[in-house]
Order: sequence, then structure tokens, then C-alpha cells
Amino acid sequence: MSARSVVGIVFYVLGLVVLIFAGLNFNNLFFAQKLLAKSDIPTYSQMVFIPILLGVLVILDGSFIANLKRGSSGVLYALGNLAWLYGFYLLYQRLSVPVNEIDAYRSVFYLTFAGVLAFIIGAILNDINKSSK
Repeated sequence: MSARSVVGIVFYVLGLVVLIFAGLNFNNLFFAQKLLAKSDIPTYSQMVFIPILLGVLVILDGSFIANLKRGSSGVLYALGNLAWLYGFYLLYQRLSVPVNEIDAYRSVFYLTFAGVLAFIIGAILNDINKSSK
């Protein structure tokens, strides 16, 4: 088993642990503490939503690292990560103080969409067979 595969598996497991942590936090906040008011949105943002998004990102990174065949797709994965992380940062800022305006979340949507698009293009490039000369 190559080092790249081991690192990918470690990232994948780490992402699953973060998702489980976020699920436990949601269970605690929603069912045990009954935090259901609008003023509780920043708490959910910090303890549930952001860990879920980061867990998904780490799982994606783990699967990409384990299956990476080309350097060009790695560059697209890195760009997708940067777009997604900056989108998460903007989302965290907007959820820290509950904002109801849809325009405030438009840039977050565009950055996340650009990140997902970069991931998809990187996956396509990674799976294209190398031409034999």
C-alpha cells in the first residue's frame, strides 16, 4: 500500500470522525438542550454546520489523495479547496450574526459552486486515460 493511499485513508477517517462529532453536537443542541430560537443560529453554525462542511471537505480530500493520478487534477483540487474554505469562512461570518438577507449568502453560494465545479473537473481530468505514444 502506497503512502498516498495511507494518507488518503487517514483523511477519510478523520472526515468521518468530524461528521460524527457534528452529529453528536446537533443531537445535544437540538434534542437535549432544546436550542430552537433564532438567537441560537451562531451556536449551530459553530458546533454543527461548519464541522459538517469541513468533514465533507476532508472526506473529499482523502478520496482525491488516495486516487490522485495526475498533477493537473491536484491543482484543480487545491483550487477547489481554497474556494470552498473561503466560502466556509464567509458563511461562518454571516452565521455568526444571523443575517436573513439572501444577497448576503450569494457569494458563499458562488464560491462553493466554483469549488465543486473545480472538484468535478479535477476528477474528470484524473480519470482520463493517459495517451499511449
